[in-house]
Amino acid sequence: MQRVLFTVTAHERGWQLYEGEHGRFWFDDRAEALHTAAVIAANLHIQHGIRSAVIMDMAGREAVLVSRHG
Repeated sequence: MQRVLFTVTAHERGWQLYEGEHGRFWFDDRAEALHTAAVIAANLHIQHGIRSAVIMDMAGREAVLVSRHG
């Protein structure tokens, strides 16, 4: 079974949260972006049984797994 990935990436105007390849939300604060991604990912698994994960894009380095659900 595949896992839905939520990725937080830095941009010049803030932090963007992606669901898969689709940019969904913009944030001014990195912590807020990571918190929102974690809440969405956890609820997706709790309410629908869909496996999910939150990834932090490290701008040119290997991405970091922040949390995994399911």
